[in-house]
Amino acid sequence: MSRHITTKTHLLFNETIQDEIFICAQGNDISEAIVINPDELKPNFIEDIINNTRATILKVICSDSHYQLVSGGLKMFSLEIKFVPREGAFEVLFEPKKNILRLKKAEAAHQTGPVKVLVVDDSTTICNLLTKIMSLSPDVEVVGTVNDPRETEKAIEKLKPDVITLDIHMPHINGVDLLKQITPKYKIPCIMISSISISEGPLVLDALDSGAIDYIQKPDMKNFANIAAEINKKLISASKAVHQEKKAKTQPKKVFDVDIHDHLLVLGASTGGTRALKDILDSFPSQIPPTLIVQHIPAEFSKAFADRLNQSTPFHVKEAEDGDEVLPNKVLIAPGDRQMKFMVKGNKMFVEINQDAPVNRFKPSVDYLFNSVADSSSKKKIVAGIFTGMGRDGAKGMQALKLKKGAFTVAQDEKSSVVFGMPKEAIKLGCIDVITPLSDAACELMYACRVEDLKSAQ
Repeated sequence: MSRHITTKTHLLFNETIQDEIFICAQGNDISEAIVINPDELKPNFIEDIINNTRATILKVICSDSHYQLVSGGLKMFSLEIKFVPREGAFEVLFEPKKNILRLKKAEAAHQTGPVKVLVVDDSTTICNLLTKIMSLSPDVEVVGTVNDPRETEKAIEKLKPDVITLDIHMPHINGVDLLKQITPKYKIPCIMISSISISEGPLVLDALDSGAIDYIQKPDMKNFANIAAEINKKLISASKAVHQEKKAKTQPKKVFDVDIHDHLLVLGASTGGTRALKDILDSFPSQIPPTLIVQHIPAEFSKAFADRLNQSTPFHVKEAEDGDEVLPNKVLIAPGDRQMKFMVKGNKMFVEINQDAPVNRFKPSVDYLFNSVADSSSKKKIVAGIFTGMGRDGAKGMQALKLKKGAFTVAQDEKSSVVFGMPKEAIKLGCIDVITPLSDAACELMYACRVEDLKSAQ
């Protein structure tokens, strides 16, 4: 069966093709394509997309043998034909609205050999426990431990780790200051080891803002079994993370008037999200629509995260409490270890903070919030964004918002994502209008909320 690639939105098609033919009809303003088994190729498939795009160029990407099967039929069209030979599997990135088509040979889904981890902790007991935890996964290997943080650089240069774990509290230099020293120089993904206490919230957030990929709870024998799998999963994910240089803050762009009363903004993120969301909110104008955010974060850190955002923005940001009214110029952050549900009562909007079960293993869950908005009676125009994070939480919720509310949807692109998991899963569902680098995300979201409406809720 052929797969027709729609051109009605800024849909990004990013998929590995094997034993199929990718045909792209390229017009002046838009491109359209199909992916088809060579045995099923018929002229009308190509004719349809040529008519839709008024194509001047037809690009065919496949193996030489497959091209020989179809080249005769393609010559019937009086337009330029470009054949791009690709043997075996190859990856296609296709964005019709922006007329972008890029190819590369498919790469291995994971690196060869286990992830090499350097453990930096002044406690020998913790080093031994982390080593034991990591030995449980065949995909993770501890290549060294460092008890004196001043010896970290020597160990990095000798052992060449893929990931480093850093204890926050150490003698001579704490983990956050050490992170700030080694990250710009070595660009190795770092994960902070935290006791997950309220007092450590600001330190962990400072570390995340300074380039740490993630944080894990300091293990002990009581919680060993519960967190071992999660620790190894985070280490593997961190090894694939993209290093993001911290850029100087720029002045927010104001190129339109924002309609703060008729729109509702909902955002979701996970790994790398605390930094991404801060960048976005810091770039918003002073007047914004009511905004709800789910960031995967422990209960001990969510208030510190909200307070941190509130200090740098002209609008009000707070950790959501049960019964909080959803209002313009107000951002509500879902509290850790709780679900945040959107509700409408009369002509007012509220959030319910509850102890409902985890969704996609997460509490708070992006899907939980997004689905509650999609199922609500609200007539607001919905603008939804999904950003860097591991896993797929939020993807189906974005799809529900698109189908039920006609939401305008934004996803962070791969290059600027620390972990291209959640945005990628939403993109794969075909429910995203704009794929954007983080640097343009605030502008894209506010543009969707401009006074001259892009679309209305259905």
